Amino acid sequence: MPKKDFKIVVVGGGMTGLAITTALLRAGLDVHVFESAPKFDEVGAGVGLGPNAVKALRGLGVLEDVLVKADPPKLSMRPYTFISGKGNHEHIFDYATSANQDGLGIYRPMFLDALVPTIDPKRTHFDKRAIFISTLPSGRHIVTFHDNTSVEADIVIGADGIKSITREFVAGPHPHKHLAYVNTNTYRGMVSISALKKDGVKTDLTKPLLWMGNKKHVVTYPIRGNELLNVGAAFSTSFIPSPPLTEAWVERSVPASEMFDAYEDWGLDAKIILSHIKEPSKWAMHVVEPLEHYVKDKVVLIGDAAHAMVPHLSAGVGQGFEDAYVLYRILTHPKTTLKNLKDVLRIYNTIRPPRATFVQRESVRMGRLYHGFAPNEGGNDITTTQNQLRGIWEPVWNHDLEGEVSQHLDKFYGPKAKL
Repeated sequence: MPKKDFKIVVVGGGMTGLAITTALLRAGLDVHVFESAPKFDEVGAGVGLGPNAVKALRGLGVLEDVLVKADPPKLSMRPYTFISGKGNHEHIFDYATSANQDGLGIYRPMFLDALVPTIDPKRTHFDKRAIFISTLPSGRHIVTFHDNTSVEADIVIGADGIKSITREFVAGPHPHKHLAYVNTNTYRGMVSISALKKDGVKTDLTKPLLWMGNKKHVVTYPIRGNELLNVGAAFSTSFIPSPPLTEAWVERSVPASEMFDAYEDWGLDAKIILSHIKEPSKWAMHVVEPLEHYVKDKVVLIGDAAHAMVPHLSAGVGQGFEDAYVLYRILTHPKTTLKNLKDVLRIYNTIRPPRATFVQRESVRMGRLYHGFAPNEGGNDITTTQNQLRGIWEPVWNHDLEGEVSQHLDKFYGPKAKL
């Protein structure tokens, strides 16, 4: 028998959706997850998780599962070293971390591999693309799928990504579905580190590097025991967002010249690295414009459905895990029942939008800093860049989310709280 008197449906089985599903199932709650694809799958490069994300995963009870699949399979901070993309790749800044800060690097598909085997297959449903959410007079919600099937639930958790259907129910209709294209494209690929050294690359590639420049940057970090270099090259045409693109946002393969031409004025090592990416994928960077609320009735947005952001602080996935942690704490609280569910969800709506919106905006600021390093072109010099980089991750990493949730729950369920 479930430990609670309410049924939960999770729409979307990506990293955030599976994290909340796994945690709630282990707590004995009645949860089913509906995924639009034929199987659980994630695309994209690896993700770096900061101390706040690690704490959230620990709080969800899934950290040990994930660690087994991490690269390397242990907690370790790997802060960026910032260097110039031009010339001889002059050193700009080393981001300092403290001894008590734990981080984690993991390839997106491996995260799913860590959790999927732990979920009862009877709780997973595939080829279920949500198209509409409605509310019954009883207060229950109906999720309707593209195949004309539907499911009822007392609470719907929208983890259906940046193109979320649940977001329209929560945030209301919008001409662009609350989306924006940030006029930045990222080209991605992986190359052999030994081959790069053989071709004359002198830069130390065994640590995460952020190569900075005018309206562009490159991120590189080693994976698989320093065997391969993961490369992401981002190029901006404007800092002013535009309506979302009507064409495909992701192209699996584009001509290498399209990427390489944007970096023709960069230094030798950077150009050697990019020249080794023969068929880069191309990602048009889109975001969700900041929302005022993530809850309507008993439909709750988490992850990219709520706050998809630019990746410049490597903080987007971590914010999704923070969402999952807060929701987990609320739903598993001993006093949370169907009767007070709608009221207690206000805690989520109080905590999460301000926090995630702050991280969204700081991520934008970081991107402008990356793309503003141009000492001889009217941009920032090294000293200015160093001053702006110093401490920028601390408010993201060191936020006391556990304490914040406990304070709100204690206030809500205290002796004077109205249930």
